[in-house]
Amino acid sequence: MVVRSGGSGADVIREFVRIAHGVVWCTLATVDDRGRPRSRVVHPYWERTDHGVTGWLFTRPASLKVAHLARHPHASCSYWSPSQETAVAECDAEIDDTEPVRRRVWALFATAAEPLGYDPRILGADDHRDPSITVLRLTPWRLRTPGGVWRRAASHPA
Repeated sequence: MVVRSGGSGADVIREFVRIAHGVVWCTLATVDDRGRPRSRVVHPYWERTDHGVTGWLFTRPASLKVAHLARHPHASCSYWSPSQETAVAECDAEIDDTEPVRRRVWALFATAAEPLGYDPRILGADDHRDPSITVLRLTPWRLRTPGGVWRRAASHPA
């Protein structure tokens, strides 16, 4: 079941991606092993899917966010534009280090127009196979924008 407030689910998803890709950088919050929140600024790419939208970002395998997500696999992504538009994604989060996903996410960032796109080699990695980076997949269960709220269908697996 998709629950919405204002706008259609497709409209909220479209608005979320527009705001997110316009702002580019978001505040990502996770929870540490003592239940305390921790936030940092990250650069996701949001890809529309049959079930909503999926966020992708590169990170370091030994980062605190990866350690936090191993114990509490949920994150919140918050965007705030200079024109005062806000967009929030509450997500399931997991590392997806399969070779096809790493290759595809590398290409997403490498081919997107700046400022959303960038040359992933700035991360210090030679290519998508470099073990010094890993891919984080963000699967929202809830999106909020000025136009409304979207929730993932309960039957859709996380």
